[in-house]
Amino acid sequence: MRGRRKPNSYIQLTTSCGEIKGLRQEGCLVFEGVKYAEAGRWEDPQVIRGWEGVYDATRRGPACCQHLQFHRRQPAAFNDFYYNENAEKQIYEYSEEDGLNLNIWAPEKGENLPVAVFVHGGSFVSGSNTSPNIFRGVDYCRRGIILVNINYRLNAFATGYDKTHHGNYALKDQVAALTWVRENIAAFGGDPERVTLMGESAGALSVQLLMYCPYAKGLFRGAVMMSGGGDLSALGTPNRPVRIRPVWEWVKKSLGAATLQELKTCPAYRLYAAWQKALDDLPQYAAGASKPVLDGKVVPAGVAQAREEGLLADVPCIIGVLSADSWPYTLCSAALDYASKQERAGGAPVYVYLFDRTPPGENPFGAFHGADLWYVFGTLDRGRRPYEPVDKAISGYLLGYVSNFVKTGDPNGPLLPRWDGAGKDGQVLRLAEDTAMCRPDLEGLGRTQSMASPYPYC
Repeated sequence: MRGRRKPNSYIQLTTSCGEIKGLRQEGCLVFEGVKYAEAGRWEDPQVIRGWEGVYDATRRGPACCQHLQFHRRQPAAFNDFYYNENAEKQIYEYSEEDGLNLNIWAPEKGENLPVAVFVHGGSFVSGSNTSPNIFRGVDYCRRGIILVNINYRLNAFATGYDKTHHGNYALKDQVAALTWVRENIAAFGGDPERVTLMGESAGALSVQLLMYCPYAKGLFRGAVMMSGGGDLSALGTPNRPVRIRPVWEWVKKSLGAATLQELKTCPAYRLYAAWQKALDDLPQYAAGASKPVLDGKVVPAGVAQAREEGLLADVPCIIGVLSADSWPYTLCSAALDYASKQERAGGAPVYVYLFDRTPPGENPFGAFHGADLWYVFGTLDRGRRPYEPVDKAISGYLLGYVSNFVKTGDPNGPLLPRWDGAGKDGQVLRLAEDTAMCRPDLEGLGRTQSMASPYPYC
């Protein structure tokens, strides 16, 4: 029988920015809403390097500007689907343009601990680091790992494009967050030289792009990409300038502006509404309008060209795909191709998993996009589904694999089924009732690719 949970108490630490106050929760030190950078509209983020007094990091910070900030009674379909997956509903706070904050979960009295920095998904239009029903670091703290969850700018506020602005503010924010972590994580018991970058969906695409972004060089030593690793140019990542420029020409015209500079003081609601209307009126550009763009600087090339030019960071990777993911055939094929090319080049190993467990309960989608998040973070008890012992076993495997990977660059360890890199023979770790290595049924995934999904690819 479990004992009573100890009440929260305060903890205060000294960082290079100054004093910071957090909470002791469930055996962890938790610091939430820590502002890592400041940025005006369509301006590069400026990393925070100091504050006055004691920073209060005992409450969640706001999410970045997005749909639900303006339309709380008119949620998008995908917001409803994932919101309803949680057992307890949460009311989010949003900031018009001041949501660049991060959350830290750290073991108490740690020193030189490995660090995982997680980038949330949401099609680059929505999402945040603030969901306590998914992105909790308790299980990683228990395994001796610091978990950091970050926010970054989204939708119209990340993608402004004209002659002087080339978008990519989401990636710039992520680099700023990694920089802040590098400069401050030692105060929380972390080792700045042992940072692994993790992401899901849009977050995974971000991780892949940051692997050859010159501004992110040396800021992490391993990568975990869930639903978005490898060369995904077939899905329009990165976007091309020719496919983003018309959207912003439409926005400027609709708001009576000649340049983006004239829109820097436009009310956030008007700007977002105009951007959304542009996507409605220009559907041929809508799919890529929120994605990072090939600008020659932050994103200097596509993945294939980056590999040819030796720009890709040679770090070990985990790439995850779900059997009913959005575009599972494309995602799995891209992951296997990436692993094969790494192997042939003598590079660091790439471990690929295929999540093939259909979450129990009412579920017409199978192993849907994002279903693995609750397993990876050990938060099944916070989901709404009647999870079974096999689900808890799979969650234990994923927690073990990811923890080992963050610590050593190799997911394998005692009491875990053997997981080999996919580069040699194209085999993946199938996570299901009987977890084991296998060769994926790409033809079957191709059939699944044409089925309905709860959330379009993000």
